[in-house]
Amino acid sequence: MKESSLNETDKAVLQSAIQQAEARCSGEIRVHVADTCTRDALVEARYWFQKLGMHKTELRNGILFYIAVDSHRYAILGDQGIHEKVGQSYWESIRDAMGKDLAEGDWITALCHGIEQAGKALSEHFPHAGAADENELSDEISMSS
Repeated sequence: MKESSLNETDKAVLQSAIQQAEARCSGEIRVHVADTCTRDALVEARYWFQKLGMHKTELRNGILFYIAVDSHRYAILGDQGIHEKVGQSYWESIRDAMGKDLAEGDWITALCHGIEQAGKALSEHFPHAGAADENELSDEISMSS
């Protein structure tokens, strides 16, 4: 991963967006940032979804934002539980809404907006369970070359 792709400030901004979204729901959101992607972004997102163990949440309500910065490719993948509630058109609407910021090269803002939208859907369909709610997955930003 190139140093310029994601600095500590960017990581902190993304982690804060994840934590804010997850504070309103029992769902799990992760971000994976790559430099390049040589195949379809959704295929790559599926790979990282499995590798990060996102399919192991109790309610199957994990959402992965995958972005390959240099390749200008990205995908949003929701697990079975949330996907059954919102459908494919919801993911496409988030993807399309992120497009403007991404076209301007502002992928941190694009991801923050996407995370916020995903958090709204999760809070509607999987509200926060109070003190019993457990953060099942790390909020750390994963990265690859």
